Amino acid sequence: MRFQMGGAFMRVAIAVVMFSGGSAQAVRVPRIELLRVVRVTGARVLLSDLLPEDVPGSLRARATEISLGAAPQLGNTRTLERSVLISHISDSQDILSEIAVPDRIVISRESRAITVSEVLDAIRKALEHSSVHAAETLQPQDILLQSQVFVSPGDAGLQVMRMDLDVGLRRARFLLWPSRDPSVLPFFATARLDGDLPLAPVHFGAELDRSMNRPGISSALKAAATQEILVAPGERATLLLRSDTLRMFADVVPLEKGTLGQQVRVRMLDTGKIFNAQVDGRAHLEMKF
Repeated sequence: MRFQMGGAFMRVAIAVVMFSGGSAQAVRVPRIELLRVVRVTGARVLLSDLLPEDVPGSLRARATEISLGAAPQLGNTRTLERSVLISHISDSQDILSEIAVPDRIVISRESRAITVSEVLDAIRKALEHSSVHAAETLQPQDILLQSQVFVSPGDAGLQVMRMDLDVGLRRARFLLWPSRDPSVLPFFATARLDGDLPLAPVHFGAELDRSMNRPGISSALKAAATQEILVAPGERATLLLRSDTLRMFADVVPLEKGTLGQQVRVRMLDTGKIFNAQVDGRAHLEMKF
């Protein structure tokens, strides 16, 4: 009798354990694993950027409110370690319970190259606004970009900040800035112009100065400029030779690398003469005489 009762008790206990285990398995929800390689479009990385496409809308909405810091600069990557990511979301234990975090996540930033077409449109608008009639005859084949400039997808808000002229060659150099991607440095484009041309450099309004002085923009540009190599040895560049009354352009080859504002040695392509010039843009230098 004692044996039979013990056996009955064991059968009931096993049944309870099996039932309990089955219930636990029934309510357990698999964790959603974050992506290991991610491309973002904005200036900041959000937790929602790391989620697969087919996640519940409620989870994505909550993850959109969690920032994981700045996105990498265009052309670079950022590696996010598991411990760092968890520290960012440690206050959201409900989200942590729903996701699986890999050891590391590599983040890059979506980018595209500035096109000749949008440079042409920006130059035309600036010239028309300043009543420079050369805008009427300017064509895409008249525009020369010395190097590719990459910005985030979408409208870059390209604005012309300044125009320098070589009237004798009917050649102009334009300083442009992608105002909607302020971490990207201003860059130069050159163009051949017809029609009546102004003799002095043209600055395109105080509105651009106010845009450049928005909080965080000037410091971001300065930091980027001090790090980025804008001219490199052996790579062809354009030199602006200027005085109080004359501006001329010349093709040169830098003999050393340089960042914005640095003095570097350059060699004239036509004469072979070597002298110092100041870096003032991507593949562009300036010298006063």
